[in-house]
Amino acid sequence: MSRERLAALHAANAFDAAPLRSVMHRLHVPFDELTGTTGCEHRLLTSVQARHRVALVGISGSGKTSVTESVLGPTVEGLAPIPVSVSVESPDIATHPVAFAGHVVALVRRWVSAGLPREAGRVARLRDRPGATSQRFTIAPSWLGAKLELGTELRQATADEPVSSGERLEQAAQLLAIIEAHDLLPVLVLDDTDRWLNLSWQPDSEAARAAFFGRVVRVLAEDLATAAIVAVHPTYLRDPNYRAAAGFLDTTIRIPALAGPAAVHRVLARRAGLALDEPEDAALSGLLDPGAVALLFEQYRAVPDLRQRILQVMHVALTLAVDERAEVIREGHVRAALTETVIDPD
Repeated sequence: MSRERLAALHAANAFDAAPLRSVMHRLHVPFDELTGTTGCEHRLLTSVQARHRVALVGISGSGKTSVTESVLGPTVEGLAPIPVSVSVESPDIATHPVAFAGHVVALVRRWVSAGLPREAGRVARLRDRPGATSQRFTIAPSWLGAKLELGTELRQATADEPVSSGERLEQAAQLLAIIEAHDLLPVLVLDDTDRWLNLSWQPDSEAARAAFFGRVVRVLAEDLATAAIVAVHPTYLRDPNYRAAAGFLDTTIRIPALAGPAAVHRVLARRAGLALDEPEDAALSGLLDPGAVALLFEQYRAVPDLRQRILQVMHVALTLAVDERAEVIREGHVRAALTETVIDPD
């Protein structure tokens, strides 16, 4: 029976280290529950509701995106999250306020177009083609689809292409004001800034950080006056360019580290329970050796990267266990997985 349950976990890709955004809020175990405090998810929610611009601090893979998706997810009413991913866009978006504002407008324009009946049908047909995945297409968020009049007003507001820099900033501010007029609080989410300021397409990452924190973040506060969540790598805290932007980031929240093996087990049990459609407190019963969990925690304690040090390793360990038709994922499977897993030391 255990062998079949392990196979079911594997078939369901239960420990996928990079799940779709749309399911992250279900997979996430709140750090507030794991720590018995209110310093993470609860504080983030109250901060954005107060229109704060929040620096969410943690290394890549520590759980910043999962926390954000949990707090701003579809079950939370009154918020309109606007994810602004720039890691695959022009470098200017990270360094020039006008380019950033134009990117926000273009993003909303694509959402509105995808929501129109004719365009939405075309996107659906493309998405359903063999080999297509939902990640290849821009899908309008649920808060936009629930309000027809909002979509119409945003379409009208994005119809004209601004000429001057001031007009671009005004157009972005107008979009946010329209969203708020429909009893929704817009929240700009920049959850890849812990990575994109150091990518190879930024030939001078220090200058990029100076421009982003000195100019773009200032625009978020002074011109757009919007709530925002900005992913911040811990090394940025020592950066004078980041420190200079402190007056424009109202709140700093650090992603807490898991305290021990029990927390690691809880994270894995949530995913196993959803994959097997079982209560999470019983989903891993008899399937995971305590020594395997302890080893996962030791790896995580060295570098608190949930994605690479726990989920990615666990996925490989599960694969190894299934391949040898084992009844339990043991410490040996985790050790073998560590030799096969490329782990970024961050």
